[in-house]
Amino acid sequence: MPHSTLPDPLVRLIQDHGARYAPHYPPVDNSDHGPMAYLAMHGLGIAYPRIESFSQTYQTRLVSAPPPMRPVSTDRWAAHVGVRESYMALREFFIEQISKHGWQTTTAEYLPRLISGWVKDAFHPLIRLAYGIEFEAVSEIASGLAYLTIVGDDPELARIAQRPPTNLSGRDYLIAAQTMRMPAFARGPFNVRYQRILREAPLTAANDEPMDRLSRACLEVFHKTHDFFALHLVTASHAFRVCEPWAGRAGGLFSTGIAAAYLAIGAPQFDPLARAAAALPIERLSSARDEHDIKLAFSARSQALAYGDPTYEWAAAAYLNTRLPATT
Repeated sequence: MPHSTLPDPLVRLIQDHGARYAPHYPPVDNSDHGPMAYLAMHGLGIAYPRIESFSQTYQTRLVSAPPPMRPVSTDRWAAHVGVRESYMALREFFIEQISKHGWQTTTAEYLPRLISGWVKDAFHPLIRLAYGIEFEAVSEIASGLAYLTIVGDDPELARIAQRPPTNLSGRDYLIAAQTMRMPAFARGPFNVRYQRILREAPLTAANDEPMDRLSRACLEVFHKTHDFFALHLVTASHAFRVCEPWAGRAGGLFSTGIAAAYLAIGAPQFDPLARAAAALPIERLSSARDEHDIKLAFSARSQALAYGDPTYEWAAAAYLNTRLPATT
């Protein structure tokens, strides 16, 4: 559902935001969700004045990024993989590459080198890139690629993804992962949990990477638990679907990444969902203050349209109706 022509005020807001703020903010390296939320609000049909009002409140929690110390060159860009201090220089580099070659060519050139790190930082680097791609917002594509670069690729997940796959898929694949459940997997910061799981859990990829079925299982986990990290299974499966055409040979990375994150939330039991439909509470979302609520709504709508399954919006509405203030 690309939006190649965003309104000029929104383009300026996103560009100014990306050029000013660091990708993390204190106290514990929270990810900057600002531009993602602005684009999600636009995609949900929320008027720009409400987006601007949200941005003014949201930006008070952020920190400015230091200016780039030195430019990044094409032949040396890989030296900045995993270097947090290179974020702004990498962002400028990717903006320049997109200006020269277009966003599709640039993304196809660099994303395959980085896609194995897609789970790091609770999926937020890839989610940010996906929003840029979904709306063809060049500055956000550059920000997403820069963010992916500084968190780094993940050779261990890439190695696991290349193991012979199981014969399971979708819901059955996640249910089988419950046998790997360990209390230690659900303790500590997300990145710590994730790395422990890669070391200790006998992960293998799902059979044939059934992205639609596994994405549906992620929705079922979220609906059963309403867990904060389970919400990210929904937004992450949306992001991977959007980015996958430019990710090169990413076979196995989607399912193994989802399985690792599922174990990181304790591999909770969940139930199948019958097909259902309900409208998202857009009017109430226009006054929302939680960026995760806004992004969940947009991811649910995007997945519902991509897979022809209104249950995504139904499940999001069921959650949001317990959280959003009533309209007056």
